[in-house]
Amino acid sequence: MTIHIRPATLADVSGLLPLMEQLGYPTTLSILEERFKRFVAQEGHFLVVACKEEHCVGYVAWTYTHTFVADKRRICIEGLVVNEAYRGQGIGKRLMTYVEERAQPYAPCIIGLTSGVRRAKDGTHDFYKALGYRNEGTMAKLYLRKEII
Repeated sequence: MTIHIRPATLADVSGLLPLMEQLGYPTTLSILEERFKRFVAQEGHFLVVACKEEHCVGYVAWTYTHTFVADKRRICIEGLVVNEAYRGQGIGKRLMTYVEERAQPYAPCIIGLTSGVRRAKDGTHDFYKALGYRNEGTMAKLYLRKEII
């Protein structure tokens, strides 16, 4: 199976719809098209797709910023998902490696992500740990959020 990773285009958005639903964020095509256009138009915002032939089977979206508290850049994984029919084939690892390779010129940098508690049972947390991502020791984090409506 040949998987190609490339920057996403507006034409990919319909293929992203089922991936968004599998990630737990169902939406409509028109909303996702507008969200895609806004996201990729911003400096430091990136989205790539993993494709088998011309079908999107996964994606990773990330942003980067400069931190204030340290002389480092922070890369934040905004979303990563592989179609459930293609999981366990190394596609997620390839997508994360893609981001890490793009981060290398900005070293030292921090790549961070959040993964909901609900994702632990499907192996998502173990996947990230196997790639070297940690939330332990003196740098352990507590993620707090407040949604303003």
